[in-house]
Amino acid sequence: MQWRAISSVIPGLSAPPYLLSDSDRGEVTHRAAGQGFEVRCIDTAGFHSERDASLAIGRELDFPSYFRGGWDGFFDLLSAEFQEKPRRLIVGLRNSDVLAGRDLRLFVNTSWHLQNATETVESDGGGDWQLEFFYWGAWRPVGD
Repeated sequence: MQWRAISSVIPGLSAPPYLLSDSDRGEVTHRAAGQGFEVRCIDTAGFHSERDASLAIGRELDFPSYFRGGWDGFFDLLSAEFQEKPRRLIVGLRNSDVLAGRDLRLFVNTSWHLQNATETVESDGGGDWQLEFFYWGAWRPVGD
């Protein structure tokens, strides 16, 4: 298993964070799975704090049950979990547009931490594991 630029797997992606249309979710998921990625989705409707976000995403990453949320603990577990179980994983955050509309600060802070998670996995993994985050929603074109 070798790390691959996600843009080579899903052509047409912009720079991160990857804001993707709900209408393309099936096609993108199928394409990613065909390239060896496991794709998991989580609904951001339950995110009301950064602790909620980190806990929910940690569960999708199969963090141990003792993880109680928080970004410090998230990063403490991140490398350990991926080193034990090398894999290629995409976590899709559904209704991200709703979260951004309801609490832009939470959306920005969460996406910033998740981009750091992607970079941590890339730098620590030596190409053996890969983690990406997609933000699904009914995104409006810029300028609307």
